[in-house]
Amino acid sequence: MLYRKSILAVLLGLIFISFFGTLAASARMFPQNYDWRYRVISNLLSPRDNPNHHWLPACGMALAGLFMLPFAGYLQRHLEIASPRVARASAGAFVAGIVALICACLVVPQHAHALLGIRRLHEFLSRSSAAFLAIGMLFGCWCAWKERRFRAGLFWTWSLVTLLPLAGIFLSESLLLLTRFKPSWAMPICSALRHSVFWHLGFWEWSGAAAVFVFLCAAVFLTPPQPTSPRKIRTLSG
Repeated sequence: MLYRKSILAVLLGLIFISFFGTLAASARMFPQNYDWRYRVISNLLSPRDNPNHHWLPACGMALAGLFMLPFAGYLQRHLEIASPRVARASAGAFVAGIVALICACLVVPQHAHALLGIRRLHEFLSRSSAAFLAIGMLFGCWCAWKERRFRAGLFWTWSLVTLLPLAGIFLSESLLLLTRFKPSWAMPICSALRHSVFWHLGFWEWSGAAAVFVFLCAAVFLTPPQPTSPRKIRTLSG
């Protein structure tokens, strides 16, 4: 188990370098001033917005997705003591989110032509990746809550990095819907928040990416060293 955690710790370093390192390098070479609080990550992957270096973050994020795959099985093994079904659902959601992330890196942002019948396929894949990863994190929080007497630190860390970004995205999207259906109610609030970082999708994208990384770090460093699976429990009781 110690050897496995050492391997995962190395993978965490590779994920940080390949994901955040290549994004930071590309942001420094961005033709215009790139402010992560207001610009979405897709701007760095766009051949239109970043014609010379868009390949760098695309390759880095795809590699980060590959490095994340072993964590799905690791999470399932540690969460199945709380609920084998929810643990499998969490691992499956993580795998689906990682696959969608890799596909989003391969499909460059474009708006002029439809691809596979979808006009904004990159955006669709990006949002699908975020949704699946969020579902996997929520399932993980539920399993940690069931075992919170033994995993209090894990439960509170996961809950913090999962629920806060989701709450912020939910509130911002709700305000956008209110501007369409009840503009008289929402316009004063939107006008007050329009120049705030909380209004911009870029801020929540970067916050969500950091939240996923912290979630994985907590999974490695805050989980018990030797979890007992339900299969082992049944064997010992028999």
